[in-house]
Amino acid sequence: MSSTDAAPKILKLPEVLDLNAANRLHEQVLAHKGESIDVDASDVSRLGAQCVQVLLSAVQSWNADHQSFKVAQASDAYIKTLQLLGISDESLLPKEMVK
Repeated sequence: MSSTDAAPKILKLPEVLDLNAANRLHEQVLAHKGESIDVDASDVSRLGAQCVQVLLSAVQSWNADHQSFKVAQASDAYIKTLQLLGISDESLLPKEMVK
C-alpha cells in the first residue's frame, strides 16, 4: 500500500546488470526513495547476483516505508536468472509469474 496516490515511477533497467552496473543501479533506486516504483526489466539480458541484491534490498526498504516496489515487466533472462538463484520474492517477479 502506498502512502500517496501518485502514479508509480517507472525504473527502466538496462540490458546488462552485472557487477559493473550494481553501483549505478543502487544510485538509480535511491533517486526514487519515497516514491512507488514499477520496474521495467523487459530489456534485461544479463542479471548478476550483485544487482539482484540491490533489488532485494530495495524491496525491503520500500516495504518498510510502505511504498510499492514491483516488477511490472520482465524478460525471460531476468526471470530465469531469479529462478536459478532461487529468488521467489513476489516483488521481483512480474504479476503473471506470481502464483
